[in-house]
Amino acid sequence: MATPAVSSWLPGYQDHAFFTTAHIDGIINNLSTTLEHYQRDEPVQLARRFTETEDQLVLEGIRPLPQAAARLFADALNQARNSVEHALFAKVLHRLNRPLTPDESRALEIPAFDKREKFEQWAKNRHRCSIGLFAPGDDLYERVLRLQPFQRQDPHHYPLRLLAEHTNFAKHREPTVAFTRVARFDFDSKMMGRPVGERDVVEVGDVLAAVPIGKRELFSVWPEVAVQRPHTGEWQTLMREAGEIADWVRRQALPFLNAGETDLPPIPPALDITVVYDSTAAAWLAAGETSAAKRMQNRIGGEQLRGTVLVMMVGLFGAESRRKFGTWLDGMDDETVMEEFWDVLQSASRGGDFASYYRAAEKWAAEAGVQPPDMV
Repeated sequence: MATPAVSSWLPGYQDHAFFTTAHIDGIINNLSTTLEHYQRDEPVQLARRFTETEDQLVLEGIRPLPQAAARLFADALNQARNSVEHALFAKVLHRLNRPLTPDESRALEIPAFDKREKFEQWAKNRHRCSIGLFAPGDDLYERVLRLQPFQRQDPHHYPLRLLAEHTNFAKHREPTVAFTRVARFDFDSKMMGRPVGERDVVEVGDVLAAVPIGKRELFSVWPEVAVQRPHTGEWQTLMREAGEIADWVRRQALPFLNAGETDLPPIPPALDITVVYDSTAAAWLAAGETSAAKRMQNRIGGEQLRGTVLVMMVGLFGAESRRKFGTWLDGMDDETVMEEFWDVLQSASRGGDFASYYRAAEKWAAEAGVQPPDMV
């Protein structure tokens, strides 16, 4: 929970940035709700096909995304870009202490250049020069300079470049290009042998797996809603792209533009701005620190982990422990479930650290009120 002093680095004339951050999070939360409803309704259709020797699993179809998904993504990033542009405008107005001319107002922007000479040319624009705050060495010049993609080793994947490319594409060309694909599929018996981030590329009609007729194998398929980066053509997970760019705006861009540093308490993203607050400090106190993208990750991961942990614990402690473990797990919120179990289970499955897993299992049993049997 934040305190009023924590928000003191954000000056009063920039209160709009705090509330726009909440608006962005609200849009991404609506996007997450749309995607969760879609994904729970089995977007991937699979079919079995038999040959003389094999039982095959075929990708038969993928349902189209709701039209809201791409537009909510674009809306969130447009607001994210607005928040950065508005912050610069407010900073200039505060320092200049005079009205801007129409030309000066139009010249105020946050560019996203991949070469330093382009930025230097941008700063020499006569309407920016007339403002008197963007000469080399001025702190606003240096702050905008430090945010530029060309400062990074991989400028094409830097959040400011991504933000500019996505919003320019949605504004000038067409709605965001997004679709559902099968991101990964595995025999459960071989799942742990593949890198976590590895992706599969398949088309409708492709055979995902085949086993000899009469053999049984468990098989998992993961659909992924993806967005195309306009400038590189790469596909990224839609929610991850929205969440990471929004996080960069509130954790990096806004603090740096306002305070010249990023080692500051981040603007909390989760706030209901349909409610009237007595002050910005009161709103800051009421805001949650977990972003919409992370909340979605926790919801999905928490649901899956509860089922996994319940099966594993019942396997260790016997069928009579199911009720107590079920009640104990249901009493945890999603974030707690992820914090409690994820790292332990990953260490066991990926790294073979079963000793830590068994120690954790004994602790979990004690918390659930289950008497542990002798464990090997």
